[in-house]
Amino acid sequence: MTHVHEDFGKMDANGTTFGKQKFVAVSKSLALFLLLLFVGCIVATGLLVYHLSSCQSVPQVEESKLLMLNKHSNGDITTVATADPSTESETEEYQFSTTTTTEKSKTEIEIDDVRLPRSVHPHSYNIKLIPFIQEGNFTFHGEVTILINVTVTSDNITLHADDLIIDNILVYEHLQTNKFLSIKQAANETKRQFLIIYLNQPVEAGKQYYVSIKFRGILNDLLQGFYRSSYKINNETRWIATTQFQATDARKAFPCFDEPALKAKFQISLARLKNMTSISNMRKIGPYSQPVRGLSEYVWDYYEESLPMSTYLIAFVISDFDCLRNGTFSVWARPSALSQTKYSLQIGPQILKFYENFFGIKYPLPKIDMIGLPDFPAGAMENWGLITYRESVLLYEDKVSSKGSLQRIAHVIAHELAHQWFGNLVTPVWWSDLWLNEGFATYVECLGANAVNPHLKELDQFIINELHGAFMLDALQSSHQISIKVNNPDEINNIFDRISYSKGAAILRMMQHFLTMEVFQRGLNKYLKSRMYKNAEQDDLWNMLTQQSHEDKVLDPNVTIKEIMDTWTLQTGFPVVTVQRNYEDSSVTFSQERFLINNENRSSNSVLWWIPITYMDRRSVVKSTWIGAEPAITLNDLNISKDDWLLVNINQTGYYRVNYDDRNWNLITAQLQKRKGHLAFDPKNRAQLLDDAMNLASVGYLDYEIALNVTKYLKQEREYVPWKAVFTSLDYMYEMFVRTAHFDKYKNYLLTLLRDVYKEIGFNESEDDQQLILYLRFEVNVRTCKLGVRDCIISAIQQFQTWKNSPYPDKRNLISENLREVVYCTAISVGGQEEWDFAWQRYLNANVENEKETLLMALGCSKEIWILSRYLEWAITEHSGIRKHDSARVFAAVANNAIGQELALGASSMSLSSIVRSCTIRFNTQMEVDNFKEFVKSRENEFGVALRTAQQSIEQGEANVKWMSKYSKKIIKWLSNSNT
Repeated sequence: MTHVHEDFGKMDANGTTFGKQKFVAVSKSLALFLLLLFVGCIVATGLLVYHLSSCQSVPQVEESKLLMLNKHSNGDITTVATADPSTESETEEYQFSTTTTTEKSKTEIEIDDVRLPRSVHPHSYNIKLIPFIQEGNFTFHGEVTILINVTVTSDNITLHADDLIIDNILVYEHLQTNKFLSIKQAANETKRQFLIIYLNQPVEAGKQYYVSIKFRGILNDLLQGFYRSSYKINNETRWIATTQFQATDARKAFPCFDEPALKAKFQISLARLKNMTSISNMRKIGPYSQPVRGLSEYVWDYYEESLPMSTYLIAFVISDFDCLRNGTFSVWARPSALSQTKYSLQIGPQILKFYENFFGIKYPLPKIDMIGLPDFPAGAMENWGLITYRESVLLYEDKVSSKGSLQRIAHVIAHELAHQWFGNLVTPVWWSDLWLNEGFATYVECLGANAVNPHLKELDQFIINELHGAFMLDALQSSHQISIKVNNPDEINNIFDRISYSKGAAILRMMQHFLTMEVFQRGLNKYLKSRMYKNAEQDDLWNMLTQQSHEDKVLDPNVTIKEIMDTWTLQTGFPVVTVQRNYEDSSVTFSQERFLINNENRSSNSVLWWIPITYMDRRSVVKSTWIGAEPAITLNDLNISKDDWLLVNINQTGYYRVNYDDRNWNLITAQLQKRKGHLAFDPKNRAQLLDDAMNLASVGYLDYEIALNVTKYLKQEREYVPWKAVFTSLDYMYEMFVRTAHFDKYKNYLLTLLRDVYKEIGFNESEDDQQLILYLRFEVNVRTCKLGVRDCIISAIQQFQTWKNSPYPDKRNLISENLREVVYCTAISVGGQEEWDFAWQRYLNANVENEKETLLMALGCSKEIWILSRYLEWAITEHSGIRKHDSARVFAAVANNAIGQELALGASSMSLSSIVRSCTIRFNTQMEVDNFKEFVKSRENEFGVALRTAQQSIEQGEANVKWMSKYSKKIIKWLSNSNT
């Protein structure tokens, strides 16, 4: 799955205080709205209960001999009484009395143990579903028949079901022989989402049985499980039914064994209206659909049986979408957006072919469908054979979507296609090894995207897009291991973060480099072939890579990959390697310790890693060694001149920071500041030097004067990757100083660095601009306009006004698609209601999701408090025009605005982790941190999976307070001197 960890902070980010009060300040209109929303929820709940209790009768999915169960609520366990079908007439109607269980609720016993018992395993499923997606009846009816293998004789069968009404259950050996098992009762244990079928006679080890269940559910609007989505054509609402099951939501669509290790084959049948289409993981059987008995407007679509797969990878969509095809590769979209699928259809098959060669294994399914959904909670989801996407990461419109969106689309498609092997063909045993899926796909997506866009220097961009981002989170004490024990669904969802994705990718990249690409690929091929259609743990991967590396003699035979990589996956954090040179005898000592933003207790930190060290000097000969999980090593007689610099961690392939003695830092700085001297270092290492220096200084490893001296060479830097790397640190200083009396000194220095590059690349594009120049122009102009440069602001306003005065603004927009984010935000920021309302109307009318996202963020740039308050209300108002999955984007956009920060924080627990992070990024006083602590404490139960983010924000805020106390005066002094 492509996780939505986008940088919502790209837009206007002026600072403000959290507030002195111990409560959260919101506008009157927002407070009134939240009150009305709460009342509305109560009313809606009542209506929903009434609706469920009085559903109209819908014909059964298909006739079969099943038991009618009467439901009874008993706290957390719902029980249903049953009778033995073998003693009753098939046509007789039965009335069963309901019994209740008197045993202690199982929810009180080991509730953290949410794993299913292993007494039975699913062999295959036959699933039949009828979704009703007309207004007023968003329900579905279904029947599932599961063939189970019994491994341990048991008097119960336990599987998952959540938010389903169970109507009938039947357990039997063979339908033909009428050998039905008598059911004592069925219990729904809601906290663990278990459906437990208690039997009067046990199922026996070594035998197979069928479990048939009829059920009903709601096509919810929560973007989970089996849910509804919609779009409009000529003001007519069109509805679709679709799925999102990862990690634990297949159980919301049908009763199942909903754990990744319990793979099975699936045969799916979907009923649909005759004027719609359906798609699923496998190909449709036959060219014709069969009528649904009793429902004249519906027909059945039957699908081929799947290969063995996990429940979270099942998918189906019923819609009136169209598609474009390239052989067995299809891309689906709503009809008015079909032309936007061409780019995805072009690169998808190319990336698929690249992976077939890379993995050495043919794609095992007969087809791939990709579909852009109007409402989708993640970025994309790798369902086997049917990949679902947000529209913005699948659809591209030339002259409307930015060139950055081209790269983004290529990355997301490459990510999901990588999962077809790493995650789908071979699946982790449990979510503790989620990183095996996501970290691997995040790294390999760069290789896949590079295969179709080699000019973008994808492998250079990896360090700024993934590695440096992982460092920021992993430097916190509250970070977590890559491979971490998780139990309940909240804990599982909580690890879909930068540690699993970006850190996982970074350590795999590191391993690929010390093994070589050839050995890495051969080891992966061996691993995938040994575990295909099965499950694996990280040790299975380590074992295969160890075998291969020993065969190819790239690893000491006494060392294993597990020994090395366990230090990276089973320990939290990452090291800083300190390089201490002896300039007299040319020896070098490398020492390691954990890098923390709060490093006061670093002397007591005993965590050690296996670290691959690469190094070079002016002669550009790369050498390597290891720090083998020991505090330090010394290399003697390196034959490096005492006047020559030493560079460590070449191309930043290792997941660690590097600090040097002051003399070596000064030698590196002198090289950078020579005319064209910076070209002695690869752009990746220039990015590394800037990022390492500034972050080492921020926690006291390095004097800030040395770190800031490194940045002086930027006046002659014209590469995107180093600039993007340093902007992270410079933006941090912006947030820390923007509310102080000395902000002008920071502003003057940054404008000094930017002046020449701004003049050179300007505000307007040239036809022959390389894509990375477009990226650099965007980053430079964002900051130049934000710092108040008149030329930048006037250019933005003039372009916006020309668009605004156009007679056909929805058809003709001459603003460069690559600078619209800067232009829109700047114009809305200095404008008023007229500019905001114009942009809002363009958002409502836009047919390209990339453009809608850009406008949505820009609308948060307004300086009018009432406009921002109204905007937040609309973000959580149904039918406002803002989709549910975009609510977080609105809150983050407002939080990034100085005026809107408090408003957004007041409702942040209603949204996603990114909002909390956006709202708290500027905290740098103890009062702000203490107030936020109180805020979190008072609403802790409301944060859910965002609680870890809130705790991390508190830790970061405390670090900011210390930073201001320890370093602000020294930095201001340096800035004052540098500007004179």
